[in-house]
Amino acid sequence: MFIGRDAELRMLEDAYRSAKSELVIVYGRRRIGKSALIRKFAENKPHAMLFEALEQEHTDVQLMHFSTQLARYLAEPLLKDASFKDWEQAFDYLTRHAIQQNRGKEKRIIALDELQWMAAGKNTLVGLLKYYWDNHWKQANCMLILCGSISSFMIRHVIRSKALYGRAGLELNVKGLYPYEARRLFNTGVSDEDALKYLLIFGGVPKYLEELSPHKSFNQNMNALCFSKNGVMVNEPAKIFHSQFRQPGTYVKILKHIVDRGYCTAKEVGLHNGIPSGGGLSGYLENLLHADIIMSCAPFGKPRSSKLVRYGLADEFLHFYFKYMEPHRDLAALSRTARVFETVTKSGFDSWLGFSFERFCRKHAGHLADIMGFSDTVARAGPHFGKTDRHFQIDLLYKRTDNVITLCEIKHVNSALSPTVIPAVESKKKLLSIPRGYTVQTALICLYGPDNALEHSRYFDHIVTLKDIFGEIK
Repeated sequence: MFIGRDAELRMLEDAYRSAKSELVIVYGRRRIGKSALIRKFAENKPHAMLFEALEQEHTDVQLMHFSTQLARYLAEPLLKDASFKDWEQAFDYLTRHAIQQNRGKEKRIIALDELQWMAAGKNTLVGLLKYYWDNHWKQANCMLILCGSISSFMIRHVIRSKALYGRAGLELNVKGLYPYEARRLFNTGVSDEDALKYLLIFGGVPKYLEELSPHKSFNQNMNALCFSKNGVMVNEPAKIFHSQFRQPGTYVKILKHIVDRGYCTAKEVGLHNGIPSGGGLSGYLENLLHADIIMSCAPFGKPRSSKLVRYGLADEFLHFYFKYMEPHRDLAALSRTARVFETVTKSGFDSWLGFSFERFCRKHAGHLADIMGFSDTVARAGPHFGKTDRHFQIDLLYKRTDNVITLCEIKHVNSALSPTVIPAVESKKKLLSIPRGYTVQTALICLYGPDNALEHSRYFDHIVTLKDIFGEIK
């Protein structure tokens, strides 16, 4: 079932309907739904050819697979058993028998999916694509889509490459589903509370959410997917690290330190792992950022170049994996019951969900601003913390172009909130150095909203509930 992606489909459709040939770059982490997005876009379009590469195969295997797919599109069965000697020969054949034959017809779509595997990790293929785009495909009413799941390759060798510089009319960084989109993946029998817990653990990754059985409870799904011998999520972290990175062990060590500390500076990461700042540390962190595995936070009011920038784990599932799954792998393998999840989360899980909800709100700050009605005025959004703070003093602040600072109080509690929350917010206000001419507003983000007393106090300027989070913005 295809859900959401309305904005992405609209941008792809605009490129398709333009009066000229278009080069489009699509990238994002594995399992995020890039291929499904391209297939949905190309659906019912008469001249679409989608080529998908094979993971971690050599060039000769990739060429054979390409010829098999091309044979199907061109209805030439003999081509299926042929083998191109190199990519130049393959693109020559594609140009003569598909692209040049398309003149005068609707735009021809050529999608090369998992480009990093097609290129066998090298950037020479990108230079060849530049040649064919400049000399053949751009003049032939063509839409070329280059798609990849190793973001570091796509950014360094495609988006920032000198070969393709200035040629892409559209770059799509595909992220997780919005909360209201992900909610539609669950049947109506799943409560909003369970839907939120799924998102706090699996994020908005469509492939992960599609693995959930609608006929099982939350606990049953968690045991089946994460704590059974053949659970589909058990080995997912290993697949992430080994498909994305050449030195997976180093990246795991970096992430474990970040998880243990919550948030830490690049200097702290380097010292703990014995990686000097000039010894590749920035490259490791940049690759993790490109892969959407970590996020960076600058103190509110400080530039992104500040040495006070902290790094935290952004991938929801890896948070859960390092906290609950990895330390209990033996228990999950040996247990004869189907209730390992209940055992390992017996204590502290509510607290973990609370911190996860805070991360969720920071990650979806744009969506929350939409709900509160000021997304078009947001100049900056993020946490507030000092130089020596181990935790954020304020989890989410917005600085707005209409001279308003919006301070958000985030609470993950299973009841309506009373006026007892007000003193904590007032204390946080005192931490802020308010620019001259700015007004401070307050927002409450929680599951069930205020009780009658807090609502009648009219203390908060904005209130966002779980129902609002899962509601579609009109």
